[in-house]
Amino acid sequence: MNTSEMIRQALSNLPQGAVFSSVDLLSAGTRSAVDQALHRMMKAGRIVRVGRGLYVSAGQPVGAEAIATAVAKRTGEMLGLAPFEGQRDVLEVPTSGPTRTVACAGHVVRFRRMSPKKVQLAATAKGRILLDLWTRGQKNLTTIEIKRATGDWLASEVNVYAAMIPAWLRTAVQQTNSPRKSEKIGLSGAYDWSNPHMKDDVLIGKVLEKYQFEDVARLCFYYGLPKVRRVFKQRHFEPMTHASLTRMLKNISKGLRASEVTHHA
Repeated sequence: MNTSEMIRQALSNLPQGAVFSSVDLLSAGTRSAVDQALHRMMKAGRIVRVGRGLYVSAGQPVGAEAIATAVAKRTGEMLGLAPFEGQRDVLEVPTSGPTRTVACAGHVVRFRRMSPKKVQLAATAKGRILLDLWTRGQKNLTTIEIKRATGDWLASEVNVYAAMIPAWLRTAVQQTNSPRKSEKIGLSGAYDWSNPHMKDDVLIGKVLEKYQFEDVARLCFYYGLPKVRRVFKQRHFEPMTHASLTRMLKNISKGLRASEVTHHA
């Protein structure tokens, strides 16, 4: 089988719209022989030259992503294969190579140089979200924005990208998506809805203000009765609230003592 026949066979195995160069076909012969065969195929109308050293089989549509992939394969650079959102009608692709713009087959591909970690992030949908958060910067992000972007992710999904993102972003995503203390404790309401990182004493105070027996009891089981009593003594409550809480804490204390006796019996 000669070089031309080997090239035709190789091209028949490519997906529709695939962009290729002579580098992809060197298994069919020497560089000179491959270039000559491609030139003859182009003159015969079997392939179409869509850019410098880039070809596609005649009659097949060409996508910007295929062009970017072919260019990267020829140069050996690493790409964030999932396109990075950019200007309209321009495909921006993170790359380990130089920043430049390639116009080819009616498409404009803008290669944007980034660090290897950022290029790796850009290769997946979730990675692009993290890359966007990273690019915006720690000072420009709010908890609500991070929650909106990553709130439905599993902890295991965040861990996949942990080594690729800076520590501040990893911590921000993990803290934002960690269950609120009210959820961990099993409280009936989101007492910490306004601040997922509310200090323990503040949360205990908010729960005591509502003096719902089940929630106060859960506080005592979670934090321990001494800590809840300390916060109770430090805060000022209305007389009726104070009296109700005093009874609650006394009954909870009795219940805890009875439970200990039963446990040791």
